[in-house]
Amino acid sequence: MFGFTLPQFESRALKYGYSNARVKAMKGLLLKSGVVEDLVRCSSIEAMIELLQRTPYKGDFDEGSVKYSGSELIELAAAKNFARTVGKLIKITPKSDKKVLQALLLKYDLLNLKTIMHAKALGKTYDEVKPHLFPAGGLSDEEFRRIMKADGQNIFREIKRTVLGDAMLSQSTAQFSKAMWEKFNMALRSLDSFMQMETIVDAYSYLLMDKALADSGSKDILYIRRIMKREIDAKNVMIIERLKKHGKKKIQENLIRGGTINQITINKIIESKDTSQTINLIKPKFGNLELSGEDLTDLEIALEKSIARQKTIAFHRGMLSVGVIIGFMLLKEEEISNLRKIGKGKEFGISEKDVREMLVVV
Repeated sequence: MFGFTLPQFESRALKYGYSNARVKAMKGLLLKSGVVEDLVRCSSIEAMIELLQRTPYKGDFDEGSVKYSGSELIELAAAKNFARTVGKLIKITPKSDKKVLQALLLKYDLLNLKTIMHAKALGKTYDEVKPHLFPAGGLSDEEFRRIMKADGQNIFREIKRTVLGDAMLSQSTAQFSKAMWEKFNMALRSLDSFMQMETIVDAYSYLLMDKALADSGSKDILYIRRIMKREIDAKNVMIIERLKKHGKKKIQENLIRGGTINQITINKIIESKDTSQTINLIKPKFGNLELSGEDLTDLEIALEKSIARQKTIAFHRGMLSVGVIIGFMLLKEEEISNLRKIGKGKEFGISEKDVREMLVVV
């Protein structure tokens, strides 16, 4: 019996032993819950920055402190820290798995693309939008600048020149129809239209990630894929709740494909009269939903926390696999998100109690 299993275990140990040990050590550098609580209690963003200077974020504020302040400086430092962490993860990831990790990071390029398009519509400059970007994907600062400067006719061309464009074009198959690709192209040409086309960007993001995970062939990746599909489910639930007043047709047009909620349940959520009915319908997909209230913000936070618990499980259940590396990256995402929420909360005068309820501590 051991003659067959031991060599396989030894092979995995040789492949993932070093990277998994490094990642386990990196987890110790995540902000402890006590530090997060201290950040919430800080009287100002300046005090928050001073505290973060005594953590692994030390030094991440130096470059941006000349141009930026307030929550923008927090966001810039957090993004810089995340990008540096991702760089380390890519370096220690076994060569055969690097493609999986890099494909997952494309979602940040797509997220940045949405941020840039919104900024263009508002007449913002690149320097104004930069703190809100995540430089963790495949696009460089120069490519971001070119996309930001391009007019409606040339944005599509600039995107096609990037690794993101290559990845998106490669998926213009039966999975993502040519008609949808053309629709995306048209949306890029019209900023007003793009605001209604974010669903396409999200769909691309999850399509690319799921394909990369499926191609890895690792059984440990199945749980990560399930988390990605739960994120789609959560987005679709919020899309339905926010668009109910616009009618069923509008809702169906904006739903993201690839989730696990079937059409029958989607129809029931659309017809539900209040949040409590919606919660009863989605509980089988999201265990331990904890709502502090009944408005949409409370529901969104509860969904985030449910998925965050699954991300924590993904990290701890992995052993000698790329799943450990991906699981840690998902935990780091939550930390960055919490820093942004605390910074914005202080800037807008949100109470400590309300800020705590928004946080997803993993």
